[in-house]
Amino acid sequence: MAINCYNETTLKLPGVKRLGLSNVRIRTRFVILLVGILAVSLLMNVVWIWMTQQKQAEREMHEKAYVLSQQMEAAWEFMVINQDVINYDANGEYNFKKLHCSLVGKSIGKLFGKKTGYTIRYTNFNPRNKADIPDEFELEALTLFAADVKTSEFYKVSGYAGKDAFRYTAPMRIEENCLECHGEPAGELDILGYPKEGWKIGDLAGIVSIVMPTDMYTENIQSNVVKQVGYISLLTLSIIMVIYYAMSKLVTRPLNQLKDAIEHVKTGDLKVDLKDIDAQGEIRDLSDHFEIMTQELQMLYDDLENKVELRTQDLARANDILESQQIQLEEANRRLREDNQYKSDFLAIISHELRTPLTSIIAFAEVLEKAREGKCPKEQKITQEIRDNSQVLLRMINNILEIARIEAGKQELIIEPIDLVDVINAVESVIEPLIEKKSIQYSSVLHSDVPVIEGDREGLRRIVENLLSNALKFTPEGGEIKVWVAYDQERNEVLINVQDNGIGIRKEDQPYIFEKFVQSDSSIHRQYNGSGLGLALAKELAELHGGWIKVVSELKVGSLFTVGLPAGEDKEDWHHLDF
Repeated sequence: MAINCYNETTLKLPGVKRLGLSNVRIRTRFVILLVGILAVSLLMNVVWIWMTQQKQAEREMHEKAYVLSQQMEAAWEFMVINQDVINYDANGEYNFKKLHCSLVGKSIGKLFGKKTGYTIRYTNFNPRNKADIPDEFELEALTLFAADVKTSEFYKVSGYAGKDAFRYTAPMRIEENCLECHGEPAGELDILGYPKEGWKIGDLAGIVSIVMPTDMYTENIQSNVVKQVGYISLLTLSIIMVIYYAMSKLVTRPLNQLKDAIEHVKTGDLKVDLKDIDAQGEIRDLSDHFEIMTQELQMLYDDLENKVELRTQDLARANDILESQQIQLEEANRRLREDNQYKSDFLAIISHELRTPLTSIIAFAEVLEKAREGKCPKEQKITQEIRDNSQVLLRMINNILEIARIEAGKQELIIEPIDLVDVINAVESVIEPLIEKKSIQYSSVLHSDVPVIEGDREGLRRIVENLLSNALKFTPEGGEIKVWVAYDQERNEVLINVQDNGIGIRKEDQPYIFEKFVQSDSSIHRQYNGSGLGLALAKELAELHGGWIKVVSELKVGSLFTVGLPAGEDKEDWHHLDF
């Protein structure tokens, strides 16, 4: 029965069940993070491709519009150069055929537009033909060319006839051949019957305006984007599958094997073989240490079973002789006392032996935590969880050793003058990371009339540390913990108070919480973990000092633990600052 009880209380290690869930979370969260990064990258790539394709299409349309404008200018110049050939017959007589440069340019533009869908116009500020009146974009171009003689073109994507189109314009400057119809004197009728504008060489005569539909280019851009998205999506899916497989093989699979081994240990069978575990690096080191620990525990259990069996046989023989010999009864009682002492010694021995592998685990975890280069945040979190849980288990073992020494009567107090300021500060330096981790509002005060007391420094530190650890465990994140030390002059006692606003303790459970291996109820034990030795050890140490401990608590409101310690006869009036 002793072996079974020990298995149930000791082998149910905190965090074992969470290990499997953590594996799932590691793999799933990693994949989700990767998918998110790739999705953002895909979106950025689509935007980049779209913008690049748009710029490329705009460059292509600009080149085509420029070449077309040069071709139209060449046709215009051809007509200017050949006006005499057109208007004079073979006999040298002038016969104006009204085939002038403007008419030819517009006619060519219309013919070209019918075949290509382009629109080619000639316009200026005050065109002779109302059909050539400039629109808003063309007015902007005319204004720009009139203001800056060096500007040779103006273009952009703009609306035209209710659709997006690429608009291109180039200036038309007055040359010597243009003066016949558009030169001086202003107002004189030219050969076409229009009044001359009075322009001079170099003046802005107008612009050639080219309108190119963007539908075909837009369709090409959309087609290219769809192809790129399809390719990148297929590549992304392949990468995710490869990484998911690698995570499963290198991380989650060995962790699941290690979890199965821990679940096997929970049944009470310490025979675990992890030599064939599919793991590398830190997980392999962890599995090796776990296997060594189970082997050492198995040796201890085997020896314990043999000794228990021998003691059981002795008790059986003693019971058989009980009816006839009173002396044998006394001998049996003596053996029972020895067995009880052996139990305490065994708890102390096994707790001491557990320190070695736990210290190794903590040391390796700290080494892994310091070697953060190249590790993802998830691996760092796993390393921190290993270290934190190992330290919790190590504190439990220390409490067991302390209780065992007290029960064996081997606990000796080293009495010296103690300033409780030093004790409180020492405990605060240890628990400060836990306070910050849970965002606890913590405050501590030592009243100015508290005297220096006589006591064991380490024992008093353990009392305060266990009370604060208990308050931290049952106080939710964002809660509040207060510590204050006062002096009761009437009873000549120093009172150490630790108050929290945690879950509280039911009234029917309060008389039992200072007993060994006891917590208020099983559900709290499952939720918060713990050995149930912290308050028991605080009570034992307080009574060794001639003091006492009590609790005032209300469920879902909080708890107040108070330790009373004798101040002694020769007290001094020490003044302390709040801290």
